[in-house]
Amino acid sequence: MRTIEKIRFKNILLFFLLGIFVAVAQAQVTKRDHRTKEKAKTRGHRTNRVAENDVAIDDSFNNFLVTNPPRSTQDDVDNWNRIVTKMQGIEGFDPVGNIIGEYPAEKTQGSEVVLHFFNNWVPLDSKKHACCGKLKKFKIYDGGNDEMDWGFYITPNDAFSYLIKDVLQFKDPDGYDAAWDGEFSLAGFHMGENAPGGWHVDEKFRDHRPGNEWRKYLLEGEITPDESLYDNVFFPKRGNEVTHASGDISYTPNLGSLGREICIYGPWVRERVHNNRPEIHPSEMIWWRENKGYYLMFLQDDSNRFDDQGDFDFGVLGGSTPDNWKAWAEPPLTAQFKIAFEVMPRASKLPIKMDIREIYKRFVVTKDDADASKDSDTGTSHTLVVNNKKLLVVNEQQENDNDLGVKFVDITERADGTIQGYLQITTKVGGPDLAEDEGYHVIYVSSSKMPIVRTVRDHRTD
Repeated sequence: MRTIEKIRFKNILLFFLLGIFVAVAQAQVTKRDHRTKEKAKTRGHRTNRVAENDVAIDDSFNNFLVTNPPRSTQDDVDNWNRIVTKMQGIEGFDPVGNIIGEYPAEKTQGSEVVLHFFNNWVPLDSKKHACCGKLKKFKIYDGGNDEMDWGFYITPNDAFSYLIKDVLQFKDPDGYDAAWDGEFSLAGFHMGENAPGGWHVDEKFRDHRPGNEWRKYLLEGEITPDESLYDNVFFPKRGNEVTHASGDISYTPNLGSLGREICIYGPWVRERVHNNRPEIHPSEMIWWRENKGYYLMFLQDDSNRFDDQGDFDFGVLGGSTPDNWKAWAEPPLTAQFKIAFEVMPRASKLPIKMDIREIYKRFVVTKDDADASKDSDTGTSHTLVVNNKKLLVVNEQQENDNDLGVKFVDITERADGTIQGYLQITTKVGGPDLAEDEGYHVIYVSSSKMPIVRTVRDHRTD
Protein backbone atom coordinates (compact mmCIF):
# COMPACT_ATOMS: atom_id res chain seq x y z
CA MET A 1 0.00 0.00 0.00
CA ARG A 2 2.70 2.38 0.83
CA THR A 3 4.20 1.98 -2.63
CA ILE A 4 0.85 2.68 -4.33
CA GLU A 5 0.28 5.76 -2.18
CA LYS A 6 3.74 7.09 -3.06
CA ILE A 7 3.02 6.67 -6.76
CA ARG A 8 -0.35 8.36 -6.37
CA PHE A 9 1.21 11.26 -4.45
CA LYS A 10 3.89 11.74 -7.10
CA ASN A 11 1.29 11.74 -9.87
CA ILE A 12 -0.77 14.35 -8.07
CA LEU A 13 2.32 16.50 -7.52
CA LEU A 14 3.32 16.10 -11.17
CA PHE A 15 -0.13 17.19 -12.41
CA PHE A 16 -0.06 20.14 -10.01
CA LEU A 17 3.34 21.35 -11.28
CA LEU A 18 2.29 20.78 -14.87
CA GLY A 19 -0.78 22.97 -14.32
CA ILE A 20 1.35 25.74 -12.91
CA PHE A 21 3.73 25.56 -15.93
CA VAL A 22 0.84 25.72 -18.43
CA ALA A 23 -0.69 28.70 -16.65
CA VAL A 24 2.60 30.60 -16.70
CA ALA A 25 3.17 29.78 -20.37
CA GLN A 26 -0.29 31.03 -21.31
CA ALA A 27 0.32 34.21 -19.40
CA GLN A 28 3.57 34.77 -21.29
CA VAL A 29 1.90 34.16 -24.64
CA THR A 30 -0.90 36.52 -23.74
CA LYS A 31 1.64 39.16 -22.70
CA ARG A 32 3.62 38.82 -25.94
CA ASP A 33 0.46 38.98 -28.03
CA HIS A 34 -0.51 42.12 -26.16
CA ARG A 35 2.82 43.77 -26.92
CA THR A 36 2.69 42.77 -30.58
CA LYS A 37 -0.78 44.17 -31.02
CA GLU A 38 0.18 47.40 -29.32
CA LYS A 39 3.24 47.77 -31.54
CA ALA A 40 1.26 47.09 -34.67
CA LYS A 41 -1.32 49.59 -33.55
CA THR A 42 1.37 52.20 -32.87
CA ARG A 43 3.10 51.66 -36.20
CA GLY A 44 -0.16 52.01 -38.03
CA HIS A 45 -0.87 55.23 -36.17
CA ARG A 46 2.45 56.76 -37.24
CA THR A 47 2.05 55.65 -40.84
CA ASN A 48 -1.40 57.13 -41.22
CA ARG A 49 -0.55 60.45 -39.63
CA VAL A 50 -0.54 63.41 -42.04
CA ALA A 51 3.05 64.50 -42.77
CA GLU A 52 4.08 67.85 -41.42
CA ASN A 53 4.86 69.28 -44.88
CA ASP A 54 1.80 68.00 -46.76
CA VAL A 55 -0.41 70.55 -48.53
CA ALA A 56 -3.80 70.60 -50.13
CA ILE A 57 -3.78 69.27 -53.67
CA ASP A 58 -5.84 72.22 -54.99
CA ASP A 59 -3.24 74.81 -53.95
CA SER A 60 -1.87 75.23 -57.48
CA PHE A 61 -2.63 78.97 -57.53
CA ASN A 62 -0.12 79.64 -54.74
CA ASN A 63 2.32 76.76 -55.22
CA PHE A 64 3.92 74.93 -58.12
CA LEU A 65 2.61 71.36 -57.98
CA VAL A 66 4.26 68.34 -59.56
CA THR A 67 2.61 64.93 -59.38
CA ASN A 68 4.53 61.79 -60.33
CA PRO A 69 7.52 63.56 -61.93
CA PRO A 70 9.20 61.72 -64.82
CA ARG A 71 12.07 59.37 -64.00
CA SER A 72 15.50 60.95 -64.44
CA THR A 73 17.28 59.68 -67.53
CA GLN A 74 21.03 59.07 -67.47
CA ASP A 75 21.44 62.26 -69.50
CA ASP A 76 19.44 64.17 -66.88
CA VAL A 77 21.69 62.91 -64.08
CA ASP A 78 24.91 63.41 -66.05
CA ASN A 79 23.99 66.97 -66.99
CA TRP A 80 22.99 67.78 -63.40
CA ASN A 81 26.30 66.41 -62.11
CA ARG A 82 28.24 68.37 -64.74
CA ILE A 83 26.57 71.61 -63.71
CA VAL A 84 27.17 70.93 -60.01
CA THR A 85 30.77 69.72 -60.24
CA LYS A 86 32.06 71.80 -63.15
CA MET A 87 29.93 74.98 -63.20
CA GLN A 88 29.54 75.95 -59.54
CA GLY A 89 26.02 74.51 -59.57
CA ILE A 90 24.70 77.04 -62.10
CA GLU A 91 24.16 77.05 -65.84
CA GLY A 92 24.10 80.54 -67.37
CA PHE A 93 22.44 81.04 -70.74
CA ASP A 94 21.06 83.73 -73.04
CA PRO A 95 17.76 82.37 -74.40
CA VAL A 96 17.40 85.23 -76.90
CA GLY A 97 20.86 86.12 -78.23
CA ASN A 98 22.87 82.94 -77.74
CA ILE A 99 23.46 82.57 -81.50
CA ILE A 100 26.06 85.12 -82.66
CA GLY A 101 26.91 83.77 -86.10
CA GLU A 102 30.37 83.88 -87.63
CA TYR A 103 30.64 87.61 -88.26
CA PRO A 104 33.76 89.22 -86.75
CA ALA A 105 33.61 92.40 -84.70
CA GLU A 106 35.76 95.22 -86.02
CA LYS A 107 38.36 97.27 -84.20
CA THR A 108 39.38 100.81 -85.09
CA GLN A 109 42.99 101.94 -85.02
CA GLY A 110 44.71 105.15 -86.05
CA SER A 111 44.27 108.89 -85.77
CA GLU A 112 41.05 110.83 -85.85
CA VAL A 113 41.89 111.75 -89.44
CA VAL A 114 42.70 108.27 -90.73
CA LEU A 115 40.95 105.37 -89.06
CA HIS A 116 41.65 101.76 -89.98
CA PHE A 117 38.97 99.15 -89.48
CA PHE A 118 39.98 95.51 -89.23
CA ASN A 119 38.31 92.31 -88.15
CA ASN A 120 39.71 91.78 -84.69
CA TRP A 121 37.33 89.65 -82.60
CA VAL A 122 36.62 86.52 -84.61
CA PRO A 123 34.01 84.05 -83.31
CA LEU A 124 35.34 80.56 -82.67
CA ASP A 125 31.81 79.21 -82.67
CA SER A 126 28.47 80.57 -83.81
CA LYS A 127 27.11 80.72 -80.27
CA LYS A 128 28.03 82.05 -76.84
CA HIS A 129 29.89 79.80 -74.40
CA ALA A 130 30.48 79.47 -70.68
CA CYS A 131 33.93 79.05 -69.14
CA CYS A 132 34.43 77.83 -65.58
CA GLY A 133 37.72 77.49 -63.79
CA LYS A 134 40.12 78.94 -61.27
CA LEU A 135 40.48 82.73 -61.21
CA LYS A 136 44.26 83.27 -61.27
CA LYS A 137 44.42 87.02 -61.87
CA PHE A 138 42.14 90.04 -62.17
CA LYS A 139 42.97 93.44 -63.68
CA ILE A 140 41.10 96.55 -64.72
CA TYR A 141 42.38 98.13 -67.92
CA ASP A 142 41.57 101.76 -68.74
CA GLY A 143 42.14 102.02 -72.46
CA GLY A 144 40.63 105.45 -72.79
CA ASN A 145 37.39 106.51 -74.47
CA ASP A 146 34.68 104.00 -73.53
CA GLU A 147 36.98 101.12 -72.63
CA MET A 148 37.38 100.23 -68.95
CA ASP A 149 37.71 96.47 -69.09
CA TRP A 150 37.44 94.05 -66.25
CA GLY A 151 39.92 91.30 -67.05
CA PHE A 152 39.36 87.81 -65.62
CA TYR A 153 42.31 85.45 -66.19
CA ILE A 154 41.12 81.89 -65.75
CA THR A 155 42.56 78.38 -65.87
CA PRO A 156 39.57 76.43 -67.24
CA ASN A 157 38.69 73.16 -65.54
CA ASP A 158 38.86 70.04 -67.70
CA ALA A 159 35.26 70.40 -68.91
CA PHE A 160 36.21 73.69 -70.58
CA SER A 161 39.81 72.97 -71.63
CA TYR A 162 38.72 73.04 -75.29
CA LEU A 163 38.32 76.82 -75.02
CA ILE A 164 42.14 77.04 -75.06
CA LYS A 165 43.09 73.75 -76.78
CA ASP A 166 41.06 74.46 -79.90
CA VAL A 167 42.62 77.93 -80.31
CA LEU A 168 46.27 76.87 -80.16
CA GLN A 169 46.18 76.22 -83.92
CA PHE A 170 45.79 79.98 -84.53
CA LYS A 171 48.72 81.00 -82.32
CA ASP A 172 52.03 81.87 -83.97
CA PRO A 173 55.25 81.77 -81.90
CA ASP A 174 56.26 85.15 -83.33
CA GLY A 175 52.83 86.69 -83.10
CA TYR A 176 52.45 86.91 -86.88
CA ASP A 177 49.06 86.45 -88.53
CA ALA A 178 49.49 85.93 -92.28
CA ALA A 179 45.84 86.73 -92.86
CA TRP A 180 46.57 90.33 -91.94
CA ASP A 181 48.53 90.91 -95.16
CA GLY A 182 46.69 93.41 -97.28
CA GLU A 183 44.14 94.06 -94.54
CA PHE A 184 46.04 96.12 -92.06
CA SER A 185 49.66 97.00 -91.32
CA LEU A 186 51.19 94.97 -88.51
CA ALA A 187 53.40 97.88 -87.43
CA GLY A 188 53.16 98.11 -83.68
CA PHE A 189 51.21 94.87 -83.43
CA HIS A 190 54.00 92.28 -83.39
CA MET A 191 52.79 90.35 -80.37
CA GLY A 192 54.89 87.34 -79.39
CA GLU A 193 53.93 84.88 -76.69
CA ASN A 194 55.64 86.79 -73.90
CA ALA A 195 55.20 90.29 -75.31
CA PRO A 196 52.76 92.64 -73.59
CA GLY A 197 49.32 92.01 -75.00
CA GLY A 198 50.04 88.47 -76.24
CA TRP A 199 48.70 85.22 -74.83
CA HIS A 200 48.26 85.23 -71.07
CA VAL A 201 50.67 82.83 -69.37
CA ASP A 202 50.22 81.14 -66.01
CA GLU A 203 53.46 81.94 -64.18
CA LYS A 204 52.89 79.04 -61.81
CA PHE A 205 52.53 76.43 -64.53
CA ARG A 206 54.48 73.32 -63.54
CA ASP A 207 52.91 70.48 -65.52
CA HIS A 208 54.89 69.72 -68.71
CA ARG A 209 53.37 66.37 -69.62
CA PRO A 210 52.75 65.86 -73.37
CA GLY A 211 49.32 67.08 -74.41
CA ASN A 212 49.04 69.31 -71.37
CA GLU A 213 50.58 72.41 -72.94
CA TRP A 214 47.26 74.22 -72.93
CA ARG A 215 47.47 74.53 -69.14
CA LYS A 216 50.34 76.96 -69.63
CA TYR A 217 47.86 79.60 -70.80
CA LEU A 218 45.00 81.50 -69.26
CA LEU A 219 41.70 82.35 -70.90
CA GLU A 220 40.67 85.97 -70.51
CA GLY A 221 37.16 87.19 -69.88
CA GLU A 222 36.59 90.88 -70.65
CA ILE A 223 33.76 93.33 -70.18
CA THR A 224 33.42 97.05 -69.56
CA PRO A 225 30.71 97.66 -66.96
CA ASP A 226 28.73 100.86 -66.69
CA GLU A 227 30.68 103.62 -64.93
CA SER A 228 28.26 103.58 -62.01
CA LEU A 229 29.47 100.07 -61.15
CA TYR A 230 33.17 100.94 -60.89
CA ASP A 231 32.84 101.35 -57.14
CA ASN A 232 31.56 97.88 -56.21
CA VAL A 233 32.54 95.44 -53.48
CA PHE A 234 33.47 92.54 -55.79
CA PHE A 235 35.75 93.97 -58.50
CA PRO A 236 36.50 97.58 -57.50
CA LYS A 237 38.53 100.05 -59.55
CA ARG A 238 41.48 100.37 -57.21
CA GLY A 239 44.71 98.65 -56.25
CA ASN A 240 48.17 98.76 -57.79
CA GLU A 241 48.10 101.41 -60.56
CA VAL A 242 50.39 101.17 -63.60
CA THR A 243 50.67 103.71 -66.43
CA HIS A 244 51.70 102.07 -69.71
CA ALA A 245 53.78 103.58 -72.52
CA SER A 246 50.58 104.08 -74.51
CA GLY A 247 49.19 106.22 -71.72
CA ASP A 248 46.67 103.55 -70.75
CA ILE A 249 46.30 102.73 -67.07
CA SER A 250 45.72 99.38 -65.39
CA TYR A 251 44.68 98.54 -61.84
CA THR A 252 45.28 95.31 -59.94
CA PRO A 253 43.00 95.16 -56.90
CA ASN A 254 43.73 92.65 -54.14
CA LEU A 255 40.72 90.36 -54.35
CA GLY A 256 39.70 87.70 -51.86
CA SER A 257 38.18 85.75 -54.76
CA LEU A 258 41.54 84.95 -56.38
CA GLY A 259 42.16 81.22 -56.46
CA ARG A 260 38.45 80.41 -56.34
CA GLU A 261 36.31 78.80 -58.99
CA ILE A 262 34.35 81.27 -61.11
CA CYS A 263 32.25 81.09 -64.28
CA ILE A 264 31.76 83.55 -67.13
CA TYR A 265 29.55 83.50 -70.23
CA GLY A 266 29.59 85.31 -73.57
CA PRO A 267 30.97 85.13 -77.13
CA TRP A 268 33.99 82.81 -77.48
CA VAL A 269 36.42 84.65 -79.75
CA ARG A 270 40.07 84.92 -80.76
CA GLU A 271 41.51 88.41 -80.70
CA ARG A 272 43.81 88.86 -83.67
CA VAL A 273 45.63 91.95 -82.46
CA HIS A 274 46.83 89.83 -79.54
CA ASN A 275 48.06 86.84 -81.54
CA ASN A 276 44.61 85.22 -81.70
CA ARG A 277 44.42 84.60 -77.97
CA PRO A 278 41.16 83.05 -76.70
CA GLU A 279 38.65 85.21 -74.85
CA ILE A 280 35.07 85.28 -73.63
CA HIS A 281 34.31 88.81 -74.76
CA PRO A 282 32.17 90.48 -73.61
CA SER A 283 31.63 88.37 -70.48
CA GLU A 284 28.05 89.41 -69.88
CA MET A 285 27.28 86.80 -67.21
CA ILE A 286 29.52 86.06 -64.20
CA TRP A 287 28.72 83.76 -61.28
CA TRP A 288 30.33 81.97 -58.35
CA ARG A 289 29.49 80.23 -55.06
CA GLU A 290 30.41 81.75 -51.74
CA ASN A 291 29.55 80.51 -48.24
CA LYS A 292 25.90 79.42 -48.33
CA GLY A 293 24.84 81.11 -51.51
CA TYR A 294 25.42 82.17 -55.11
CA TYR A 295 26.40 85.51 -56.62
CA LEU A 296 24.95 86.19 -60.07
CA MET A 297 26.10 89.15 -62.19
CA PHE A 298 24.53 90.23 -65.47
CA LEU A 299 26.15 93.17 -67.28
CA GLN A 300 25.50 95.19 -70.43
CA ASP A 301 28.87 95.98 -72.03
CA ASP A 302 29.74 99.70 -71.97
CA SER A 303 32.67 99.68 -74.41
CA ASN A 304 30.24 100.30 -77.30
CA ARG A 305 32.20 97.88 -79.49
CA PHE A 306 29.62 95.08 -79.81
CA ASP A 307 26.18 96.67 -79.50
CA ASP A 308 25.43 97.82 -83.05
CA GLN A 309 25.34 96.05 -86.41
CA GLY A 310 27.83 98.62 -87.73
CA ASP A 311 30.44 97.12 -85.38
CA PHE A 312 30.56 93.90 -87.42
CA ASP A 313 31.80 92.86 -90.87
CA PHE A 314 29.17 90.88 -92.76
CA GLY A 315 31.11 91.01 -96.02
CA VAL A 316 33.59 88.32 -94.95
CA LEU A 317 30.88 85.74 -95.52
CA GLY A 318 29.70 87.34 -98.73
CA GLY A 319 26.39 88.57 -97.44
CA SER A 320 24.49 91.44 -95.89
CA THR A 321 23.04 91.67 -92.42
CA PRO A 322 21.31 88.34 -91.76
CA ASP A 323 17.67 88.13 -90.75
CA ASN A 324 16.94 87.88 -87.04
CA TRP A 325 20.61 88.47 -86.21
CA LYS A 326 21.39 90.44 -83.06
CA ALA A 327 24.61 92.27 -82.19
CA TRP A 328 26.42 90.53 -79.34
CA ALA A 329 25.68 93.24 -76.74
CA GLU A 330 22.64 94.88 -78.33
CA PRO A 331 20.06 95.75 -75.67
CA PRO A 332 17.87 94.53 -74.22
CA LEU A 333 19.88 91.51 -73.10
CA THR A 334 18.35 88.46 -71.46
CA ALA A 335 19.98 86.13 -68.93
CA GLN A 336 18.83 82.87 -67.38
CA PHE A 337 20.59 81.39 -64.37
CA LYS A 338 19.60 77.78 -63.63
CA ILE A 339 20.59 76.80 -60.07
CA ALA A 340 20.74 73.04 -59.51
CA PHE A 341 19.08 71.53 -56.44
CA GLU A 342 18.31 68.05 -55.11
CA VAL A 343 15.88 67.00 -52.39
CA MET A 344 15.16 63.64 -50.78
CA PRO A 345 11.44 63.83 -49.88
CA ARG A 346 12.00 61.63 -46.81
CA ALA A 347 14.68 63.95 -45.43
CA SER A 348 14.22 66.02 -42.31
CA LYS A 349 14.32 69.82 -42.20
CA LEU A 350 12.19 70.31 -45.27
CA PRO A 351 11.41 72.41 -47.18
CA ILE A 352 14.75 73.79 -48.39
CA LYS A 353 14.66 77.59 -48.41
CA MET A 354 16.23 80.05 -50.84
CA ASP A 355 16.12 83.85 -50.66
CA ILE A 356 16.84 86.15 -53.60
CA ARG A 357 18.28 89.59 -52.83
CA GLU A 358 19.41 92.43 -55.11
CA ILE A 359 22.90 93.86 -54.64
CA TYR A 360 23.09 96.31 -57.57
CA LYS A 361 20.66 97.16 -60.35
CA ARG A 362 20.38 99.62 -63.22
CA PHE A 363 18.03 99.65 -66.20
CA VAL A 364 16.44 96.32 -65.38
CA VAL A 365 13.64 95.87 -67.93
CA THR A 366 12.37 92.35 -67.22
CA LYS A 367 8.86 93.70 -66.63
CA ASP A 368 8.64 94.66 -70.31
CA ASP A 369 8.79 91.00 -71.35
CA ALA A 370 5.82 88.95 -70.12
CA ASP A 371 7.56 85.63 -70.75
CA ALA A 372 10.77 86.66 -68.98
CA SER A 373 9.01 88.03 -65.89
CA LYS A 374 6.59 85.10 -65.54
CA ASP A 375 6.91 82.96 -62.39
CA SER A 376 5.94 79.35 -61.78
CA ASP A 377 3.20 80.57 -59.42
CA THR A 378 1.88 83.82 -58.01
CA GLY A 379 3.32 86.30 -55.55
CA THR A 380 6.90 86.70 -54.35
CA SER A 381 7.15 83.41 -52.44
CA HIS A 382 7.31 80.29 -54.58
CA THR A 383 6.89 76.74 -53.32
CA LEU A 384 7.72 73.55 -55.16
CA VAL A 385 5.35 70.76 -54.09
CA VAL A 386 6.05 67.25 -55.36
CA ASN A 387 3.52 64.50 -54.69
CA ASN A 388 1.82 66.62 -52.04
CA LYS A 389 4.99 67.50 -50.14
CA LYS A 390 6.71 70.88 -49.87
CA LEU A 391 10.31 70.49 -50.97
CA LEU A 392 11.60 73.98 -51.80
CA VAL A 393 10.50 77.52 -50.96
CA VAL A 394 12.02 80.50 -52.80
CA ASN A 395 11.45 84.05 -51.57
CA GLU A 396 11.96 87.08 -53.79
CA GLN A 397 13.19 89.96 -51.65
CA GLN A 398 13.99 92.52 -54.35
CA GLU A 399 12.04 95.76 -54.53
CA ASN A 400 10.05 94.94 -57.68
CA ASP A 401 8.59 91.48 -58.18
CA ASN A 402 8.63 91.82 -61.98
CA ASP A 403 12.39 92.43 -62.08
CA LEU A 404 12.83 88.66 -62.05
CA GLY A 405 11.10 85.63 -63.45
CA VAL A 406 11.36 82.67 -61.05
CA LYS A 407 10.54 79.14 -62.15
CA PHE A 408 11.13 75.51 -61.19
CA VAL A 409 12.23 73.64 -64.32
CA ASP A 410 13.33 70.17 -65.43
CA ILE A 411 11.98 68.41 -62.32
CA THR A 412 12.69 64.65 -62.40
CA GLU A 413 12.91 61.79 -59.92
CA ARG A 414 16.00 59.61 -59.63
CA ALA A 415 15.85 55.86 -59.06
CA ASP A 416 16.46 56.31 -55.31
CA GLY A 417 13.56 58.77 -54.98
CA THR A 418 15.65 61.95 -54.94
CA ILE A 419 14.03 64.87 -56.73
CA GLN A 420 16.45 66.87 -58.88
CA GLY A 421 15.79 70.07 -60.81
CA TYR A 422 16.68 73.71 -61.25
CA LEU A 423 15.59 77.07 -59.94
CA GLN A 424 15.55 79.24 -63.06
CA ILE A 425 15.99 82.98 -62.58
CA THR A 426 15.44 85.23 -65.61
CA THR A 427 16.33 88.91 -65.89
CA LYS A 428 16.65 91.50 -68.67
CA VAL A 429 18.72 94.68 -68.78
CA GLY A 430 19.13 97.42 -71.37
CA GLY A 431 19.60 101.17 -71.26
CA PRO A 432 17.80 103.36 -73.80
CA ASP A 433 20.99 105.22 -74.84
CA LEU A 434 23.86 102.99 -75.97
CA ALA A 435 26.43 105.69 -75.28
CA GLU A 436 25.59 106.32 -71.65
CA ASP A 437 22.89 104.17 -70.14
CA GLU A 438 24.06 100.59 -69.84
CA GLY A 439 22.29 98.33 -67.38
CA TYR A 440 23.22 95.59 -64.95
CA HIS A 441 21.65 93.29 -62.40
CA VAL A 442 23.63 91.74 -59.55
CA ILE A 443 21.80 89.40 -57.17
CA TYR A 444 22.59 87.00 -54.34
CA VAL A 445 20.73 83.75 -53.73
CA SER A 446 21.12 82.21 -50.28
CA SER A 447 20.27 78.56 -49.69
CA SER A 448 19.67 76.46 -46.58
CA LYS A 449 21.09 73.44 -48.43
CA MET A 450 23.43 73.44 -51.43
CA PRO A 451 24.62 70.46 -53.47
CA ILE A 452 28.14 69.41 -52.52
CA VAL A 453 30.68 70.45 -55.17
CA ARG A 454 33.49 68.01 -55.79
CA THR A 455 35.46 69.63 -58.61
CA VAL A 456 38.00 67.06 -59.80
CA ARG A 457 41.38 68.62 -60.52
CA ASP A 458 44.89 67.46 -61.21
CA HIS A 459 46.73 68.92 -58.21
CA ARG A 460 49.92 69.11 -60.26
CA THR A 461 48.46 71.90 -62.39
CA ASP A 462 47.85 74.30 -59.50
